[in-house]
Amino acid sequence: MTELLKAGMDEQAQARKKRLLIMVDNDAQHLYYTGIMLQRLDYTIYTTKTAEEAMEIIHITVPAVVVTEAVLQKMSGVELLRQIKQNPKTEPVPVLILTSSPDPSVKQACLQEGCTSYMRKPVDPDALYAAIQHATEPTPRSYVRLKTCLDVIVGGEAAAGGVRSGECITALSENGMYVSTPTPMPSGSRLQFTVFVERAAIKVEGDVLYSFSRGQGPLHTSGMGIKFTQIRPEDQGLIRSFIKKDLTQDLQRPANRS
Repeated sequence: MTELLKAGMDEQAQARKKRLLIMVDNDAQHLYYTGIMLQRLDYTIYTTKTAEEAMEIIHITVPAVVVTEAVLQKMSGVELLRQIKQNPKTEPVPVLILTSSPDPSVKQACLQEGCTSYMRKPVDPDALYAAIQHATEPTPRSYVRLKTCLDVIVGGEAAAGGVRSGECITALSENGMYVSTPTPMPSGSRLQFTVFVERAAIKVEGDVLYSFSRGQGPLHTSGMGIKFTQIRPEDQGLIRSFIKKDLTQDLQRPANRS
């Protein structure tokens, strides 16, 4: 089973319970920015400004991952990491450090205490997403996969009559997409598509990795997961920019305070 196949089936099925992420940061702007962005990537987010409150939540429910600033007002992120790793119940929980601290001793302390990843602010959405994916998923996705609703034409020039009723893209990445359609093609089919991203009409070719007819699949809806086999680099860049723009729309990027 390929990476995109597994990722697409997870997206379509919603069979994977939403991952609970605990975020700790005393910078309210950064906490809001990152929390909303990750919610748009279909994670369940609990945000707090203190490590003490994070520990209270962890004692109630074990999260999939903790993302914390290293430098906090009372208990530090390093101490939070230490307490998580010293408890046998929470020791497997990945802890990602996302910090504004330029102090190399802070990085060394976090690595010694067993943090999964150490990143400096500001971090790009795709880099943070990749770090969380590698920390939480047995088959991590290489590209951000965005829930969306975009027009699409399935087929080549013969399908130039326009977008057909009931066909749309409901998930999009640089590497592929999920097309909701009443007439999905069987797995292994190779198809041409016209994808409408903002004002651009992007021509791509892709293979059907999996396909559901109506009444099949976990959501009992019809559609097909597509892996791009031919796409121009500039069009792939346009999709990348669209995804990043959609993830961060109406959000003011926090300033680098280091």
